[in-house]
Amino acid sequence: MSEAPVDPAPLETLLNQTDARQTPSLLAEAGECAVLRVGPGLWVWGRGPFRRASQAPAGGVAFYVNDFNLSDAEPWRVPAEWGVGAAPALPGAEPLEIAWEAVERGAFDRAFAEAEAERATGRLRKVVLAVPERGRVVEGQAGELMARALRFPGGGVCWSYAWHEGDAGFAGATPECLFTLRGGRLHTMALAGTARPAERAGFEADEKEIREHEFVAETIAAKLAPLGVVKRGPREVLNVGEMLHFITRFAVEVDGVEPDRMIRQLHPTPAMGVLPDDETTRARLSTWRGELETPAGFGAPFGVKWEGGFHAVVAIRGMSWRGPEVSLTAGCGLVEGSRLEREWRELELKRAWVKRALAI
Repeated sequence: MSEAPVDPAPLETLLNQTDARQTPSLLAEAGECAVLRVGPGLWVWGRGPFRRASQAPAGGVAFYVNDFNLSDAEPWRVPAEWGVGAAPALPGAEPLEIAWEAVERGAFDRAFAEAEAERATGRLRKVVLAVPERGRVVEGQAGELMARALRFPGGGVCWSYAWHEGDAGFAGATPECLFTLRGGRLHTMALAGTARPAERAGFEADEKEIREHEFVAETIAAKLAPLGVVKRGPREVLNVGEMLHFITRFAVEVDGVEPDRMIRQLHPTPAMGVLPDDETTRARLSTWRGELETPAGFGAPFGVKWEGGFHAVVAIRGMSWRGPEVSLTAGCGLVEGSRLEREWRELELKRAWVKRALAI
């Protein structure tokens, strides 16, 4: 099942407000830029300098950029110019070579053991541990990762995204939408559980994977319930190309809900965070992310608001960089039935997927 379609009317309004019908070659130029796919064949782009703001403007376009802990008091970035297009206009592919460091297991093994001990006592039902693989660009520029992420076709199930500011940025192709607001309706999803396509038959009946997914789905349904009647779709298998996930889609009618409120209401879902979600467990998660050296932006919301709509993705399945230093992070959800070696292999599977998607 592909993503829910985007109502083109509000975006057509934006097209009429700008001469740009196609994303310019932002990525070949120095400076700040942002690009996000918001639906089938629809992209929103912005070029800096960006003006920071604590709230999104009523009209025009603004991007939402924050860290996992939502610690930025001014997360909105208002571009100097923006546009909507059918596809990005990308520069030609440039050479890119990255020298990768070996991923050390020690910190992950310790965090896994500690999480298992807390789960056994009943204090923890689920937690996501995220481990980075680090490298250094030895040929080319890290910014080339943006062009490669935006070239990834996605098959209608991944949203390509890219952000560049100063000498730092991030880019990827994520299958996880935090939520979309448009036409008085909010769409979101539970995305959890991972397997290779060859394992599909066992995956669909795997109690551990189903349990992990249902933790996420039930929590999202509970968070949406105060908004109105929640429409929940069936649990399905999403194939993102050489990797499978369980997905459950949700929709609810809303009236006047602001993106800032919903971001804080839904982020992080148990697909990226911890369950139960309280001050104690969030502090524990923060400690583990620190010990694992998880980049602050991994799993954070990245979104764009236009007049009449908002779309935010979860910044996973990508890479971040500062200067020539790059980081590729993957996470795994620990629940009852998780096994150390199996979770480590899941991290390797996800990193390998990103490298293929970005032609590394």
